[in-house]
Amino acid sequence: MQLRSMLLGKVLMKFLWVDIGLTALLMINIIFARFGESGETFLTYDLTVSILINLNVVIYHVIYLFWLFKIHIDLQELDDTYPITPGGALARVLIPLYNLYGLWNIYSTMANHFKKISYLNELGMKLAIYIPFYYTLHLVMRGVNSFILRKSAEESFSNLWFISYIGDVALVVMYILIIKAVSTGLFGLSEHLDSNYDDET
Repeated sequence: MQLRSMLLGKVLMKFLWVDIGLTALLMINIIFARFGESGETFLTYDLTVSILINLNVVIYHVIYLFWLFKIHIDLQELDDTYPITPGGALARVLIPLYNLYGLWNIYSTMANHFKKISYLNELGMKLAIYIPFYYTLHLVMRGVNSFILRKSAEESFSNLWFISYIGDVALVVMYILIIKAVSTGLFGLSEHLDSNYDDET
């Protein structure tokens, strides 16, 4: 079966790796600034990379919504008993406050679904382990970033910003691991379905 989400998943991963690369540039800038004057050049460089990161984040969030929608189309085509619809998945991440529960619900439902299938049980267990780490990092980094964004631009080279960048990278890595696990699980389901179909014919 042709998976609708596969290509978007690959594109999404590329944008996430770009995010890690750009964040690494900001971290390097902080290290250089600690050993010298954080003058106009450093601030301009920092601002430019920050704008690129923000643009990248907006793009990959839009791609993520399309990917999530298509993931749930694939899941329901592979198993019509899967409990979350594509529209329901989007509602779980887009509705304020409800998304605090919805984000967890989406991935835990996928993990439980994979765990029930013998050849995907190990993958389901991995996904279940990733979820609390991702969810905790997600909430912590929202708080940290909200706090430091209220600080002035001159404080951009502080230790708190450096820690924030490390947290952002860790969050994106967890994001990559989850997307990889979900995509691998879907591919496994699809291959198994195709194999069964070939055996019957």
